[in-house]
Amino acid sequence: MAMSKAEYLPQEIIIDILSRLPAKAIGQFRCVSKQWLNFLSDPQFIKFHHTIHSHKEDAKLIFVSSSAALHTITFNQNPHNAISRNLNFPQLSHNWVKVVGSSNGLVLVENAENIKYLINPTTLKYHRIPNFHLALPVPGIFSMCGLGYDFASDDYKVVTLSRYKRDLDNIFVDVYSVRMGLWRRHGKLPVDHGVPIGGSGVLVNGALHWLARKSPYYSSVIVAFDLNDETFLELPVPNALDDNNFVLCDLVAFRGCLCMLLNDTEENKIEFWMMKKYGVEESWTKRRIAGLDLVHGLVPFCSISDDDVVLNVDREKLIVYNMKEDLWRDMKVGGITAKFERTRSFMESLVSPMLGKDTDGYGIA
Repeated sequence: MAMSKAEYLPQEIIIDILSRLPAKAIGQFRCVSKQWLNFLSDPQFIKFHHTIHSHKEDAKLIFVSSSAALHTITFNQNPHNAISRNLNFPQLSHNWVKVVGSSNGLVLVENAENIKYLINPTTLKYHRIPNFHLALPVPGIFSMCGLGYDFASDDYKVVTLSRYKRDLDNIFVDVYSVRMGLWRRHGKLPVDHGVPIGGSGVLVNGALHWLARKSPYYSSVIVAFDLNDETFLELPVPNALDDNNFVLCDLVAFRGCLCMLLNDTEENKIEFWMMKKYGVEESWTKRRIAGLDLVHGLVPFCSISDDDVVLNVDREKLIVYNMKEDLWRDMKVGGITAKFERTRSFMESLVSPMLGKDTDGYGIA
């Protein structure tokens, strides 16, 4: 009798209940019936589900292993141990070299042939980013890129900055729209900015960010590309930061804020700067982490509790750092403690890497 009553629950109540489940569980419930498959695959439900879960601190990690395979890392109740899962895309070869970035559960990855794919590690759907001779790396071109979401157009965009060896004075900007399935040359980086430092654009507040030098005195700045109106703006760096040490800095996103890391490996200390109010110079706050035996420095990935943060140390080792007690411990991932150099954070979602038109390279593993 209980099952009979459950069958007559209003659909809006069922949707409200299911929207609170993890993305992985939704895939299982899609097998219940054709009706459930339809409404659990509806774009409005996927957006609703994402909105509910986007505010939760339940990030995961994705990394390229030493065998060039993609793996995800899930944290369990023990904050010092985690579980690794191999991502298997039967139609794609396992020769990955880089995880570029992530946005709303989608991850941009690159293989040894310089081919980029937009993947969802949760649903195992993927979309190949088509070749574009002006933007993708070829001999004679230095190229960097980033991934982000444009709220206004409900579109995911891949943005590349390219500089040709024969034209060192200009940096060209190209934008790929996932919804349209098209590349287009946007123009040039404003002429008063030098070559950005670092590789992947850091996504915060609807914009991709790079460290850069500004002409004519090569002062330190942060260059941001707004994904909505596709314009560049300049953000201030901390006043107290020594301009001569700028090349030693890394730009990262952490807890929704733009952050700068100054890795002083000689002194074995890290200066961690966080811009708590986006665009406000006075909101930069500093925290120091000392006592680690560092060679290359560290990068924060994600929070697994209010006080515990997962850090990447020397580009290969994961630790859990407790900010309140100023203590750290090695994190084991399936019994492994090292070789996590090419790692990024992401969140589980049902968002599809394929929007709008049937674009080349779409597939479901």
